Amino acid sequence: MPKLLLLSKICVVRNSVKYLIVIIILNISIQVQGQELEGKWIISGNSSFEGFPGIHLMEIDEDSLSHYNFNEYFSKTSLTVEGNKFKVDTLTFATFNFKSADRLTISSKRLEKPVDYIRLTPSSTSLTKEEIRKTEYNLNRGGETFVIDFKKHPESKIVHSYLEKIDDTYFLVIYRYGKKVTAVPIQEVTEDGLSLYGFPGVSEPIFAEAIRE
Repeated sequence: MPKLLLLSKICVVRNSVKYLIVIIILNISIQVQGQELEGKWIISGNSSFEGFPGIHLMEIDEDSLSHYNFNEYFSKTSLTVEGNKFKVDTLTFATFNFKSADRLTISSKRLEKPVDYIRLTPSSTSLTKEEIRKTEYNLNRGGETFVIDFKKHPESKIVHSYLEKIDDTYFLVIYRYGKKVTAVPIQEVTEDGLSLYGFPGVSEPIFAEAIRE
């Protein structure tokens, strides 16, 4: 066999192997990224999402996207993840980028600006729900101090704090005029206080200290 023909065949084989390796790597990358996305995510700061009526929480499954108004089921659509794109049928309706393992940013032409979503993880605590509720906490945020009181809800107050739970995640839920307006996931609760996460522009949890009598 002429050397030129042999070299040509070797190059074809090498290129085919390289192409196959690239395809395998891409498929693995898409599968891994899809697995990383699976779970429940809540919008950071509870900003509006395409006029969604309430606190948007989404659950990403292998081939579907479910929407909730916090803990109330809203709707479900089919979903395909390709690279960093969310697709319904063959249409791309949003792109996403991970800021960290538990925070991602979603962008869409239908959004005024990108929005962050926070992955929900189980709250760590050895305390019961009633033990958490009976304690008041001081939360310092933006130079101001807020008292979190899960138990007392006098009619004279406009804003009230409630302790609520989805699966294994506790939340500080703020009601205004009887309407749920904000839900902040709780990372950990101890006798010293509770750690809240998912605030806009803040990557680390914020600690709310227990008020001692």
